[in-house]
Amino acid sequence: MTDLAQPAAMERQIMARRRGREFPRFDVMNVIGYLLLLFAALATVMPFLWMVSTSFKGDQEIFRFPPSFVPDGLRWQNYLDAMTSPDAGRQLVNSLIYALGSTVSNLVFCSLAGYALARMQFSGRNLIFALVVGLLMVPAQSQIVPVFLIVQKIPFAGGNDWLGNGGTGLLNTYWGMILPTAATPFGIFMMRQFFTRIPMEYEESAKLDGASPFTIFRRILLPLARPSLAVLGVLSFQSAWNDFVWPLILNSHREMATLQIGLQLLQSGPDARWNVVMAMATLITLPVIIVYLLAQRHVIDGAVTSGVKG
Repeated sequence: MTDLAQPAAMERQIMARRRGREFPRFDVMNVIGYLLLLFAALATVMPFLWMVSTSFKGDQEIFRFPPSFVPDGLRWQNYLDAMTSPDAGRQLVNSLIYALGSTVSNLVFCSLAGYALARMQFSGRNLIFALVVGLLMVPAQSQIVPVFLIVQKIPFAGGNDWLGNGGTGLLNTYWGMILPTAATPFGIFMMRQFFTRIPMEYEESAKLDGASPFTIFRRILLPLARPSLAVLGVLSFQSAWNDFVWPLILNSHREMATLQIGLQLLQSGPDARWNVVMAMATLITLPVIIVYLLAQRHVIDGAVTSGVKG
């Protein structure tokens, strides 16, 4: 019986190996899905590639019909003209101050607020968290006018009296741009969700060693929260760097304009050079790409570990 069973078992193993080496069956739905994903990827990437292509074209080449995707040559002069456009240096400094200030403040305040809502027991905690979630549903456009009035009426700022009258408040200032974005509902929500997923054993052992709540937050929880902080940092930097509406409404002085406003000024008027405009747009896009690439590993980890459960 044993001699007869061995060949049968070996035959079954050989057949299983052959089936494992067979190609997967052709699935029409998978092919359609891949084609849709490919189309979506091309629709996302093509505008950026066309922008870069146009930035290297000549003044007459961009109006050629039919248009060509590949430029006749690489005209780096377009980038030099974009970088030497009026007030470009000042606009770069304004954008960096706004984006970095907003990013740092979000990392500090959102992590502190998220930790308090996740770990500390106090009256009204659930109500505050419900308000934070509710603010996520309010469109940002509907908040512009009330936030503008608050910034304008801040007491003792910009010549205002204690009632907020008589001056300009924080208009045309860096503080006026940064403070309304210093802590976002999304950032607080994301950090709170992350902290709720960290086991309590880490804190309990630290409390037995006499660590204070702030020490636990700074030395134990913050290092564990690096992926979520990376996601929050990248999103905060991208949001502030690409922001056009708030700096435009807040600032009436030309010296407070950001790069986004400078790009609009560059393309306004009948004599706009669209190749130089595309070169400026390409340069403005690069910092966001660089920031993402530097934090890519942590961003991917944070997208997996943060957020939707808790």
